[in-house]
Amino acid sequence: MIDGSSTSTSWFSGCEWVWMDILGNVQFMGTHNSTQRESALHSEVEALRWAMKSMLQHLKCHSFRTDCKDLIAMIKESNVWPSFATELKRIGTLQI
Repeated sequence: MIDGSSTSTSWFSGCEWVWMDILGNVQFMGTHNSTQRESALHSEVEALRWAMKSMLQHLKCHSFRTDCKDLIAMIKESNVWPSFATELKRIGTLQI
């Protein structure tokens, strides 16, 4: 499960991810702050990229979950989201 957050009044954005086994037990987790992103959706994209990069260092992860419908739509149809092209390209370059 991944999550990213950002508000217009904060100087920072936050990202977190949690990896659970098939029984629902937490195996790995991570959180970090970074400088404020352009929007909450940018924070969600960064959370996905960071989670993928982190997980690839430990094991092969076959799926990621998010509650962000826009992030799911963006992954499915990236050409509809041109303002996120750079972020999506960074995700695409990860060796999965």
